[in-house]
Amino acid sequence: MTRLLDNWMKIGIILLSLYIISQITSIFLPILASIVLTFILNPVVNYFCTLRVGPGKWQINRSLAVFLAFLCFVLVLGIIATFVLFPFISEFNKFVLDLPSLLEKLDRITTEFGQFITAAPMPARIASIVEQVSANIAAILPKLASDVASSLLTFATRTIELVVVPILTYYFLKDWQVLRESFLTIFKAKSRGKIGVVIDEMAFVVSGYIRGQFIVSIVIGAMVFCGMYFLDVGYPLVLGLLATLTESVPIIGPIIGAVPAIILAYLVEPALAFKVLLFFIVIHQIENNIVVPKVMGHTIALHPAIIIISLLVGGKLFGIPGMILAVPVTALLRVLLKHIWFHQ
Repeated sequence: MTRLLDNWMKIGIILLSLYIISQITSIFLPILASIVLTFILNPVVNYFCTLRVGPGKWQINRSLAVFLAFLCFVLVLGIIATFVLFPFISEFNKFVLDLPSLLEKLDRITTEFGQFITAAPMPARIASIVEQVSANIAAILPKLASDVASSLLTFATRTIELVVVPILTYYFLKDWQVLRESFLTIFKAKSRGKIGVVIDEMAFVVSGYIRGQFIVSIVIGAMVFCGMYFLDVGYPLVLGLLATLTESVPIIGPIIGAVPAIILAYLVEPALAFKVLLFFIVIHQIENNIVVPKVMGHTIALHPAIIIISLLVGGKLFGIPGMILAVPVTALLRVLLKHIWFHQ
């Protein structure tokens, strides 16, 4: 009877925890940012911990190693701000100023295309479908611009929450083992070993995915910037950053990142749009066959079909954030299922 009561209490605690988490979604952004930064900086901290300095070959303690890792991170941010961020802000401001004229030009092109299709000799039903698609595109463009501006404003208003990120990251980096051991104490002694293995495997999957995705995003973003710059497509920094951000959504992210570049190129010249399309096809092949296998390896070990299904489910439930988190969450569920159902 006591054991049954304990089990129901545990279920009740889990349900209560899930309810509380569902009510405090506003704090997810700084927590997720802290976790991402922790996994990115953890190899740097571990490296500093292996160093021995001074005449006595003293080993650097973890607190100092975390401080040095933050120092390196700030230095990298300073370099990025000098050579990337400030030019990007200038280019983005120009893009925002030019956006109304770009949308007007695109609207005119879609209208002319619709008129051409209407006048062209083709079955009435096909012409009607194409004309409707052109009208929908023309109607969507102003709303899309408004949604992008609204999203940027929302993000800017929430950046104040990010001030706690360095503090959380510091404690995650410094006291990970302490937090891990404290969490294990809530389980029975005989179960702690197995649960510890599950935690370590989940941490390995998440850290590998985050670091790999970070490197892949930076590489692809740099390649897109260079390609757009040499092809003389407008706003190469904006397009490069967009490609970097959309890389966080597997499979369909690169497609989303390519569409604005192709549209901007088409506004200049259709032949340039064709060149940009070929460029992104080449980039996609390089990414899938060289960059991702070398960087990500077999960290996730998910079939592409499972990835696509997880993206659809995540997008349906939580929109774009759900799509971004779908793959790592699915990989974590795979680890849990392996240990719960198939553990020998």
